[in-house]
Amino acid sequence: MFRLNRANGAAFYTVSAFEETGLVRHCITTREGGVSGGCYSSMNLRFNCDDRRENVLENFKRSAALAGMDGSRLVLSHQVHGSVVRAVSGADAGNGIMFENRFKSADGLITAERGLPLVTLYADCVPVLLLDKRLGVIASVHSGWKGTVKRIAAAAVHRMVFDYGSRAADILCAIGPSIQVCHFEVGDDVAEVFINEFGEDTVMRFGDRYHANMQRAIFKQLTETGIPEKNIDDSGICTYCNSELLFSHRKTKGRRGNFGAFIELV
Repeated sequence: MFRLNRANGAAFYTVSAFEETGLVRHCITTREGGVSGGCYSSMNLRFNCDDRRENVLENFKRSAALAGMDGSRLVLSHQVHGSVVRAVSGADAGNGIMFENRFKSADGLITAERGLPLVTLYADCVPVLLLDKRLGVIASVHSGWKGTVKRIAAAAVHRMVFDYGSRAADILCAIGPSIQVCHFEVGDDVAEVFINEFGEDTVMRFGDRYHANMQRAIFKQLTETGIPEKNIDDSGICTYCNSELLFSHRKTKGRRGNFGAFIELV
């Protein structure tokens, strides 16, 4: 279950199944609790826009504090809507925050090191958080429609299994706030790709328009890796419908910030 929390003027989500393990600190931020103004109000975590850099850095600091993390050790990625899942270590602490982003591209991050917060950013795309509750391995995935079709969530699971020795049955998954099928209109070509890759139940027709269900497609690819359905928690929260609380690229036609998913091993 996803739970909405409020502290220090901020609102953020946590996942009960993750909390119950005692293995991680984590949160998914919202628009509330930051220092940015205008269309970035207020907890904007997007650097490449006309918000002031010092505002964004302060927002990252506040976001990390919500989960009890060291803001100087955050590891950010260079998200390109691809399928690369990058393993990170202590040498990467502060990447994209304390120093220039060194990663050419990575829409997924994975680690087994404690005290190393992974951060991925969103404004309609799907956050997917993964936790091996037996071995203590975590991954954070940014899955837009292109990444979903490329099966990046499944790629992260495969990395956990083959590189870290995880068992699919031990992996907990959380599918976070993102644009839902109610508002994710796609062209006929994209609809066809979803149907061919994941089945007809991942696309709905509203009048003469197709809408894709990314969350359903991600759920399917996760179960195909062997993860039990009971281990997967889908928030069901739509960024478009809740754009006052969460940044939505489509709702605002691109005039928006980013919210973030933060996770680290204790």
